[in-house]
Amino acid sequence: MKKLKITLSVLALAVLMGCGKKDPQNALEQAAQELQDAIAARQTGKAMERIHADFQGASGMDRQQARQMMTGLFLRYQNIGLLVVGRECRLDKGFYDRGHCSARVGVTGAQGLIPERADLYQVESTWQLAGKEWQLREIRWE
Repeated sequence: MKKLKITLSVLALAVLMGCGKKDPQNALEQAAQELQDAIAARQTGKAMERIHADFQGASGMDRQQARQMMTGLFLRYQNIGLLVVGRECRLDKGFYDRGHCSARVGVTGAQGLIPERADLYQVESTWQLAGKEWQLREIRWE
């Protein structure tokens, strides 16, 4: 009986220790989801927590310009819809602190219930570990 209690205690400790560690792949996917959720909820500050200090977007967009663009879109559209299809995230084989995600993204913007704008993009992104958190470093879309 005592052996069983010790075995169960050791197993419980091992499970708890395993829960504390983040799998880098899962953490990357979670970071991408958190950015998506923040944008859909129109939370610029939350979204910016996931944007790297050295962010680069299309046409040379930097971090500050990304903030301004988000703020402008959030002011213009009361309702923003994001539909992410087939997101695939993978860790970079050459750099331990880099990851890449790609997806098809449908974006809608509306003042009321009916979207005034709807676009579909193929999005490619590069993420970088900043401390223990993944942040969006680069993004390209077509």
